[in-house]
This record gives sequence, structure tokens and C-alpha cells, in this order.
Amino acid sequence: MHRRSGTLAALILSVGFPAALAAQSLNVDFGSAGSAPAPTYDAAGSPGIWNSVGVLVPFARVPMVNADGAMTGVELYMFGGTQILNVDVAGTHADDAALVDDMLIGFNDPVDVCIWVDGLVNDSYEVLIYALTPGNPSLASRTRVDFESTVPQEVGGEWPGTHLQGITFGRHTVTIVNGRIGLHAGIYGGLIQSGINGIQIRPRSPSAAPDLHGTRVLGVHPNPGRASQRIEFSLEVSSRVTVEIIDIAGRIVWRQPFAHTAGRHAVEWRGTDTAGRSLPASVYFVRLRAAHDVTATHKLLRLN
Repeated sequence: MHRRSGTLAALILSVGFPAALAAQSLNVDFGSAGSAPAPTYDAAGSPGIWNSVGVLVPFARVPMVNADGAMTGVELYMFGGTQILNVDVAGTHADDAALVDDMLIGFNDPVDVCIWVDGLVNDSYEVLIYALTPGNPSLASRTRVDFESTVPQEVGGEWPGTHLQGITFGRHTVTIVNGRIGLHAGIYGGLIQSGINGIQIRPRSPSAAPDLHGTRVLGVHPNPGRASQRIEFSLEVSSRVTVEIIDIAGRIVWRQPFAHTAGRHAVEWRGTDTAGRSLPASVYFVRLRAAHDVTATHKLLRLN
């Protein structure tokens, strides 16, 4: 009995235990067949093979390869994406054009554009959702990730010549326990166009989470409000910053750039668009974009 136990123990030691599976890194471009960026293209994340995906029948699954080209067992499926929008975005070239000149879009009627990536190793991930609408810089898509630790992002504007958070992509962080990440663009039941150019998913350590605490919208007073509403925000470092008001359809209706030192600041919004025309009572979103690539959003309510 004793000898058998020793033999079994030796066998266990000689075989050992399997190494823990490593978290996957995936790049996905939504668009026409053959239009994906080159493997050397990193966008705002990491280089690697780009999976090319068009419009899928709802919940139909397609296999994904890792950034190094290896099959992973990971599958992607979608609901709410109905067509590919193709527009030649001014100023884009080569791989930038391959990513942002086409977009998987839907109309939030009622479902927003929903993408699920299933079969991932449970871990903490950074998720980049590219959502620059080709041909319509006034339209912002609201990006979010299920069970994320960061806030939804409003993404849109003119192509800035390079990838910038809040203009070409939203940055999200999530720790998954069921092998699945759910990504979304738009507002459920919003009856508006929204979409996704592509996504990058890569593992991250807890210390790598983006810091939204130093640069953020602190509040809106009064909220709800009828006349002037005071938007208070803080900057982590001295920076150029743009304060934007976005309507529920995702359009940027008011924009004001500033240059500020680090610390607390405020700006007054009088319920008008950039041209000075009064806007209707509704839900709006404040978006704060700083030059050092941090975006923060806050909801406000406008009354008659």
C-alpha cells in the first residue's frame, strides 16, 4: 500500500500539471471581404492578424484566429448589425482606411449593434471598439461592454489623422468569468444609426486600467435644468480639452474647445447648439475629451 502510494506520487510528479491557458489577443475588422488591415497594423492597440467579418445572420458563429494567426476556439456572433456602410473618409490611407472607411451598422430598432466573442480564457481584458462613422462626423456612436469596469464611451467626429480615444474608438476594460465578452454600439430602442468599424481585445493586468479619475466630468448643476447649466470637470494634467454636448440620437450638437491647467474647471451651457439655436427638452450627454487621450461622459437632462 505504501509502495503503491509512492509510485502514484512519483507518477503525478513526473507528469506534472497542465500550464494555465493564456488570455487571447484578437483583432477584428468589420467590412467588405478582403478589406482588413495588414498584420503589422496596430491601430490604437497591438499588431497582429485581423479577422475580417461582414454582416452575419443573427447568432451565426464564425471562428476567430488569434493575433498570431493561430486558431483559438473563439467564436464571434452578432445581432442588430444589418449592413456594411462604405465611404471614403478624407485623409485616411492604407490600413487606417481599411479599418475606418467601412462599418457594420444597425438602426437600434429596437436592438443596438451587438457583438459577442465567446470561448475566451477567463481573464481581465482591454477592449477597443472603433466607431468612427464614415461620411458623417456629426454622428457619435455610444460604445459599451457588458459588465465592464469603465463607463460607456461616445465615439465620433472628423478623422484626426491618427486614432484618438473618443473620436475613433472607445476604450473599455472588463474581467470575464464565463468566457464571453459582449460589445455594443448604440442605444437600445434609439431608432438611430450606430455601428462598429472593428474591435481589438487584448489581455491586461489590473494595474493597466486607464485612469478616468483624474480627468472627468465632476457634475452638472442644476441637473435637470432649464436655463444655464454649469458643467464642472477636472483635468489630470494641463491640456487642451473639448467639452461637447451630444443628443440622444448620437449627434454632437454643441462643442467648445479650451486650454486649461490641471485642476478643476467649469463651463456654462445655455441649452443651444453651436450656432446658438435653442435645443428641445431631452436627455443629453456631456463628453469631455482631453488632448492626452482620455474621454469621460456624463448624462444631463434639459427641461422646457
